[in-house]
Amino acid sequence: MAQEPEYYTPQPLPPRDGTRAGGYQRGNHQDGGFRPGGFQHNPGQSSWGQPRQGPAVINVVGGKSALLSYVLWFFLGWLGVHKFYLQQPFQGIVYILLWAIGWFTTPIIIGWFILGFWGLLMIIDLFLIPLRVAQLNVRLARRVNGY
Repeated sequence: MAQEPEYYTPQPLPPRDGTRAGGYQRGNHQDGGFRPGGFQHNPGQSSWGQPRQGPAVINVVGGKSALLSYVLWFFLGWLGVHKFYLQQPFQGIVYILLWAIGWFTTPIIIGWFILGFWGLLMIIDLFLIPLRVAQLNVRLARRVNGY
């Protein structure tokens, strides 16, 4: 079986009550400083091997793919299919309308300006696709984790 892509690696979310579930916590450590991991510390015992305290880690499967978004943008971007895939149906409809109105009005010159605006939106999408994919995957992970 193929290895999962990097964006499917689980990332625990902080607890809702605001306490830290990992990282560094102040405790009665031997040197009086901070200790990593957020483990329960028992004086006289090593903290290694103790279970990690915090929310359970859940693998989220079924998130959006930036690669698929770019493929859709390249082959079917003129129809706005990548916008429908990224759960932006209103913008997808705007792309279809701009493309259709632009081509139907090219004989009267105004269509070239509409197509230019449509092309500018397509170029902007090149930079916004990764942000939208990340936003959708975070939303899915939070919904699965109950946040």
